[in-house]
Amino acid sequence: MENYETFSTTADVGIRIRGKGYDGLFQNAVNALNLLYFDDSAEDIGTPRDAPAHRYPFEFHGDGCENVLVNFLSEIVHLLQVENKITTGIEVHEASETHINADLLTIPCDLEPGLEIKSVTYHNLEVTETNGFKCAEVIFDI
Repeated sequence: MENYETFSTTADVGIRIRGKGYDGLFQNAVNALNLLYFDDSAEDIGTPRDAPAHRYPFEFHGDGCENVLVNFLSEIVHLLQVENKITTGIEVHEASETHINADLLTIPCDLEPGLEIKSVTYHNLEVTETNGFKCAEVIFDI
């Protein structure tokens, strides 16, 4: 497995992500979500555009990594669907099992998303560690 991949379920879609520590997990979650939204165009999202990236501060305290990850991804979904901004990456200031403090790097969206995500779910969500990598499987309601 690469650092992220998509998979399909009945009426939903999911991503499997892994990353070195929490920083890597959250960065690869951004990349995987962009792959869901934009398929082959996702590779071009991080390239320079006319508009510079905007820093969007995000901080969340939760009762576990699953809770932090769901809220993190929900914020990215909100930014795209409500504010029409693509999250191209993150700069993590602090990340742990129960907390993230980061700047989400966003640009105006000039691409048409290939699907609409209704919500990020907790269905079978568990963050595990294997050989120093944090791993998760996240299901989205579409």
